[in-house]
Amino acid sequence: MKYLIISILLTQVTFKSFGQDAVKDSLPKSVDSTSLASSWAFSAAAYYYILPHEENTTTLLGYADHNWLHLEARYNYEDRKTGSLFGGYTFEGGGKLSWTLTPMVGVVVGNTDGIAPGFLTSFAWKKFDFYSESEYVFDFAGKENNFFYTWTELAITPFNNFRTGMSGNRTRLYQSDLEIQKGIFAQYSFWKLTTGIHYFNPFSDNYFLIGTLSIEF
Repeated sequence: MKYLIISILLTQVTFKSFGQDAVKDSLPKSVDSTSLASSWAFSAAAYYYILPHEENTTTLLGYADHNWLHLEARYNYEDRKTGSLFGGYTFEGGGKLSWTLTPMVGVVVGNTDGIAPGFLTSFAWKKFDFYSESEYVFDFAGKENNFFYTWTELAITPFNNFRTGMSGNRTRLYQSDLEIQKGIFAQYSFWKLTTGIHYFNPFSDNYFLIGTLSIEF
């Protein structure tokens, strides 16, 4: 029970493009959009992995965006006791179907050392959205240790501040017989915070939970 309480209090970054749009929509009409576009946007997130058959672990993430520039710092993401830094360029567009694409490259240091090209993608249409972050780590220890990571969500926002859907995850933080961890999730946003819970491989021996908490600055 204590782990469930912790997980509910610790939950992930919600789709950053939605958060930025919400900020823009809440501004007075007199605010110049060019001044908003030139400002920095920061956010941070914590993912708490509740693993029934392994030691629990926490992933930390930090984000910074300025116009097209996208920066990320991660810890315990590619591997335990491993940090990484990423930089990328964000493209965005669309009308009723909005989209963003951010190719990036990073350096990984710790239990795993390497170079990691990756990309972020997102699409949004009405109450539906798709989000994916992926990378391929070229491990300096040898190509047999190279690994493809991905986190993907397909979601609906049925009413304000609540988002739910399906998610998939491929990671080294959790070992199981499954190549891709599949699950469901729910998130709730208030003020500048977003909290949520992911339930992977439900009703199986490979199940685990991830509680997340994010904040925008």
